[in-house]
Amino acid sequence: MEETNLLDTSIVIKYIIEDRLERLPGKITIYTAIEYPPSIKRVDEVIYPSREDYLLAIKWQTKLRKIGKPLPAVDLVIAAIALNNSYRLITRDKHFKYIKEIEPNIRFEIID
Repeated sequence: MEETNLLDTSIVIKYIIEDRLERLPGKITIYTAIEYPPSIKRVDEVIYPSREDYLLAIKWQTKLRKIGKPLPAVDLVIAAIALNNSYRLITRDKHFKYIKEIEPNIRFEIID
């Protein structure tokens, strides 16, 4: 079975501006749609967060703050959506690696 990718805004911008992709290789969240509206026309699905996603993001932020590595709230929600839906998160933002320190089950790829 093929793995489903959830694309963070940073990689969406690269795919559209630098790589000139007409179709994005994955899904986006409503946050990416808001941050970069041209992305909406290039995906098959826009994902909205659930209550569970928000609760997981809060749990992670609490742990990250304790170790001195808080992350932007939107990025935590996007990562929670990825984990809760068994998606692989694709991003250019290196700070997502801090989530791996507190959540070993998250799957992500950081692309330069």
